[in-house]
Amino acid sequence: MVKTNINRRDFIKGIGVAGISAGATVALSGCNSASNTTDANQTAGQSPETTIGKHTWEVPPDPIENISETKDFDIVIVGGGMAGNATAEAAARNGAKVAILEQAEECQFRGLENGNIGSKWQLSQGIEIDPIDAARRLFMWSQQTANYRLILTWATQSGRIFDYIEKLCSEYGFKTVGSRGPTAKFGWGTFPDEWRVYETGCCFVSDKDEYRARYDGKNLNWNVGEAFMNSATSNGAEYFYNNRAQQLVGNAKSGITGVIAQDGDGNYIQYNASKGVVLACGDIGGNEEMCKCWSPLSLRADGTTYATEGGNVGDGMLMGMWAGAAYSKSPAAHMVHQYNLDTISFYLTSFFQCWLSVNRNGERFGAEMPYEPYLTNARCNTPGNIAWSIFDSDYSTYVKLQHPLDWEQKLDGLEDSLAERVESGYVTQADTLEELADKLGIPSDQFTATVKRFNEMYDSGVDVDFGVPKDFLSRIQTPPFYACPSICSMLVVPFGLHVDNNSQVCTEDDTPIEGLFAVGNMQGDFFGLSYPVICPGISIGRCWTFGQLVGEALAKDTVLTEIVS
Repeated sequence: MVKTNINRRDFIKGIGVAGISAGATVALSGCNSASNTTDANQTAGQSPETTIGKHTWEVPPDPIENISETKDFDIVIVGGGMAGNATAEAAARNGAKVAILEQAEECQFRGLENGNIGSKWQLSQGIEIDPIDAARRLFMWSQQTANYRLILTWATQSGRIFDYIEKLCSEYGFKTVGSRGPTAKFGWGTFPDEWRVYETGCCFVSDKDEYRARYDGKNLNWNVGEAFMNSATSNGAEYFYNNRAQQLVGNAKSGITGVIAQDGDGNYIQYNASKGVVLACGDIGGNEEMCKCWSPLSLRADGTTYATEGGNVGDGMLMGMWAGAAYSKSPAAHMVHQYNLDTISFYLTSFFQCWLSVNRNGERFGAEMPYEPYLTNARCNTPGNIAWSIFDSDYSTYVKLQHPLDWEQKLDGLEDSLAERVESGYVTQADTLEELADKLGIPSDQFTATVKRFNEMYDSGVDVDFGVPKDFLSRIQTPPFYACPSICSMLVVPFGLHVDNNSQVCTEDDTPIEGLFAVGNMQGDFFGLSYPVICPGISIGRCWTFGQLVGEALAKDTVLTEIVS
């Protein structure tokens, strides 16, 4: 089962970087000036004296030689998440002999939403999105550091692939419904570019499921994942659980021809791949060394929501770079949202509602729109890494104003929920602003001045400081007053290996490595700087879009760009 709401530092401490690989020297420091890639033949077996100051990925371990068994396949996929299973399903369906290596006892599927553009279901709902416009905005979000062609592939191909997935899911009793994910912002499609959110997300549910969870408590996307697994298995794909990939067979010069994994009994098994190895083994969020180097802000989150114990530790990054692959040329794009599982249905948090936000100095520090990652980025950089959302007892007025399409759902039971959280101490309540400041331990004079200025901007309808739209401003005047902590939860840290337009892993000089591909969060160059919420569900959407395309292409002995041209 997925472990959630774990304190981030305890979680990372529990994993231990030593568990990533045998024989690797670890330097838990920020990025140094060492080279991006390393020749495994040159550095394997170096003495500790020659590895001081180098990162784990710069020091390949000795080649594993005590192989207990060898198995032959066309395609070997490392990772049994959404991307890996989407790849396996397409490859097996197209006639390839497929192996899926999963280090856990079962596959892992996350999230609620599945993002696409142009599917038949989407069009039936009257939702029309220009894929070029969406791709442009996603590209600009990364400040043009990402690979535009990869983004464009998702934007133009996800619709037709979704049509197939919808048909597949329906065969297993799952129906398509509108998005149930909190990142979906209905009615935001006409907002200015800086706040616009397209209606790209939707969910697959059965009649037994709850609103945001399956009947068995698992994420709704287990429905999609199980459909992929069932189809892949029926087409001959083989799953190998408790098999943790350790090293790739081959290197950047000779090409990659397989994977060596360690099973639950400690035996090393070599899985040969005649057509290709696909890395689909997740993000780097559970690797403190990598996060410190490539995504330091993610380490300032209050906790982690998606991570599984011992997972998401950058295995694919290590194996790829030890073999000569380069890491993503676009910056790591942390996915940090302002909720945890205890607050995901509490509609007065900053994840849903735009309230005045203040730091420990009583100062406003950024636009409060519920548009992650803007607010979470700002919160993680506040003094002391702490902040609160401030609202008054007239909160229902502003819930209605900010959520004109679903305010009744959000207000249902909200008064009782607020009272419970005040009783528990999670929400702070006071009869005066001065008392509230005192309870929070922040300067009263600065806090009351901040509230006064915020109220003046509400009255004028113009946020001259940070540009929050008029309908998202509120007035803080009716006691009692409330303060709700701004929570930042790390979901994943997409980064990955450098890939070309075919999602084929490349070296630092952009040379494709024969036989090596990356999908899901192992696919670099797709996001940049921070995860965008422009297109809700795009994280899962790109997993199955590229998984399906890469799986089909490999099975047909061609490349992705050939089957989509």
